[in-house]
Amino acid sequence: MRKLLLIFLLFALPAAATAAEGALSADGKWRAVLERPDRLVIYATGDGAVARVFEGQSRDGTPSRFEGVYTDPTRRHFIVPLLDVPEYWLIATDPNAPPVYEGFVHSREPGMIEALPSSQGLFARERVLVDHILTRLSFSGDYREMQALTPDGKQRITVNLYVDREVGLERLE
Repeated sequence: MRKLLLIFLLFALPAAATAAEGALSADGKWRAVLERPDRLVIYATGDGAVARVFEGQSRDGTPSRFEGVYTDPTRRHFIVPLLDVPEYWLIATDPNAPPVYEGFVHSREPGMIEALPSSQGLFARERVLVDHILTRLSFSGDYREMQALTPDGKQRITVNLYVDREVGLERLE
């Protein structure tokens, strides 16, 4: 019965970029599904095997639920905002994704990098800290910008996805 439910979840969820409970990678090989509010599971679409599990926890260790999971087809990753802290994740769906450094990097000059990557390649997770908790996401057509509302719905935030920083804040009252 569980296997039948898993197959249903893998193929019944919409592949749209704004699907909150699940998202399909741009190449169609991976489906990310929120199994619980604080647990994201990535499945291989070919055989339904679990490829990776992420538990909701902020960079500083605070437990968090996920707001949803979205696909960014232009840079080949999932976008996963945390619901209890001002942070979102970029999870690579490209096996050749560059390393992600979460700590201090002295130099990024090729061959001179003095840092240890926290992850790299397929499912590398980059944590992006922002000023506000992000809910109800939408994206520009070219995926350069992401718009979100604050949990109380009183402000609209614009995040530039190329610099991973909030670039606009609009009061909606």
